[in-house]
Amino acid sequence: MMLFALNMPVTANASDPGRVTTSFDVKYASAVLHQVARLFSGGFDRSAADQVSRDIDALKADQPKVWQFTVQYRGKPQPLEIRALLDDLGMIDLDFATSSELAPSVRSSVDSYLNGHGH
Repeated sequence: MMLFALNMPVTANASDPGRVTTSFDVKYASAVLHQVARLFSGGFDRSAADQVSRDIDALKADQPKVWQFTVQYRGKPQPLEIRALLDDLGMIDLDFATSSELAPSVRSSVDSYLNGHGH
């Protein structure tokens, strides 16, 4: 069992420059979602992050959930899809799919939160 892989930093799938994935303890999901919400002037705000966080808290292990948003980023609408999958150890796989223009900012936002909090 490779538990160390669950705490790896945010990575992007090389074949999809618009995808950002990470795994971490589910107790940090709300804070990560709020950090990402700060990037946008609309479409995914604090209240949307709160709702996604509540939905994640209600997830059962191995039952994925997907949310789709159209966000405003630098004055342009961009797609944002969030996928979550909780395991039975309390770790969450959180996947953000968006445009290749927005993905580096999402990656930086998630990574800066997780790295800044010792994950």
